[in-house]
Formats: sequence, structure tokens, C-alpha cells
Amino acid sequence: AATMLSSYFNPAVAQNSATGTRVVVVDIAVVMENNEKFKAKLEGIQAEIDAFDKTLDAKREEVKAKVEELRGYKAGSTAYSALEQEIAQIQSDVSVQMQIKRKSVLMKEAQVFYDSYNEVINHIKSFSERNGISLVLNFDSKPIDPASRESVLKGVNKDIVYQRSLNITTYIIKS
Repeated sequence: AATMLSSYFNPAVAQNSATGTRVVVVDIAVVMENNEKFKAKLEGIQAEIDAFDKTLDAKREEVKAKVEELRGYKAGSTAYSALEQEIAQIQSDVSVQMQIKRKSVLMKEAQVFYDSYNEVINHIKSFSERNGISLVLNFDSKPIDPASRESVLKGVNKDIVYQRSLNITTYIIKS
């Protein structure tokens, strides 16, 4: 497929090689958004988060029930103190579990992004070598939304201000 794509590669880029370095752009964010393997891995992480949330919900219900039970005891009694300590222990354990899970999820997510990014870079490298491309620049192909301050500021700060028929994003997605 990549060989076939290279035969349809934009002639405007081919003309550029006669006069100097062949430079193209790619929107890596769009490539990643269209990467099914990447999306599946992120969905797996989300499923893990959802399962953990169910565990947390069960713990919250357990604490809620124990707080209700606590109301039935006299403040300062041995039973009251013991139950109060049990509630505090459950809450403390949940807090620690949440911190550990958050760190684990962030590390897994970072690894998924890293692996997927490297895979995309390898596709870009292979495509570029087959097509005599010397330089590939990342750019944001999304148009500026004048109603969004964030979008306008992001657009104003784009490194690539203009490009004409140099975008290889669709070729990379298909390869």
C-alpha cells in the first residue's frame, strides 16, 4: 500500500526536489487519532479505570453504611471509637490505592503514547526514505476558531504558517 501511495505522491513535492531539499508536513495528532491500535490501547486503560472506579464506589458505599452505623453508637464509647477508626482506615486505604492507581495509569498511558508515537515516526521515516523526503515538520491542520481564545492563541503561535500541497498526513494514516 505504501508503494502504491508513493506513486500517487503529490507532484508539487516532486518539483520541490529539483530546486532543493524536499520538505513536507504531517499532522501527528491526526495520525494518532486515526491509529486504531493506539485507540484500542487507550480504551483498555479506560476500562481499567472504570473497573477501579467500581471498586471505589463499593468502598464509598461501605464507608457510608459504617457512618450510618456509627450514628447508632454513643460518642466516646469503645464501639464508637473502634468503628470510627475502621472508617478512617478504609478511607486512608482508598486514598493510597487511588494514588497508586493514578500513578500506574499515567505510566501506562505514557508508554502507550510513546510506543504509538515511535510507530508513527517509523512509518514517516520509511515513507520519507521511499519518496526522497529530507525533512518532515509536524503541524496542526485544524483551522483557527475565531470564537475560541485558546484556538486563536494556538493558531497565532503555529510554527508552520503556510504550506501548499505538502501534507503527507493521509499517506501516513493509510500506511
